[in-house]
Amino acid sequence: MLASSEESRRRRGATGLARSTGRTAVLRATSATTERRVPYINHLAIPVDDVDRATAFYTDWFDARLVPSPKFPVPVSWVVVDTLQLHLVERPGQTSDAYHFAVAIESREQFEALYWRADRESVFEQETFGHHLYEAPGGVVQLYINDPSGNVVECNYRDVGDLAPDIVAAIRSWADLAEAER
Repeated sequence: MLASSEESRRRRGATGLARSTGRTAVLRATSATTERRVPYINHLAIPVDDVDRATAFYTDWFDARLVPSPKFPVPVSWVVVDTLQLHLVERPGQTSDAYHFAVAIESREQFEALYWRADRESVFEQETFGHHLYEAPGGVVQLYINDPSGNVVECNYRDVGDLAPDIVAAIRSWADLAEAER
């Protein structure tokens, strides 16, 4: 469902690190032969109620692939979504709707299919932010869904103007909300 691995590698460059825009991603050390790379996020660990159910969700919804993980005192599953590892850690009842992470969906077709699937399966997250679909500044669309444990997953698409009118009709604007609160 997400961008191909080859496309992801092209965007990140040969090193696997995101290329920066405006700032240099590689810092030169004092020695001309030594380079220091900018740190990057290796993984994100999230609590889940049921590791098997969570693993199935991320592999099915986001084409995550399962990778080997060591044995821990609690059940865990490591999956990779594009290049980010998610460490799913079984901790029933310890999820928090205040925290979330975002997945960029680069294809309009993929985003729309994900939206309609979330609607069919009733996984829209409407509690944390008061609604499940927003337009952020710059026309970025933010769709909020829940994984099986209640973790909030934000799904971003780059351009509200590309989307089907029936999806656009459901969007609220963060700017409009800010104005209403004044």
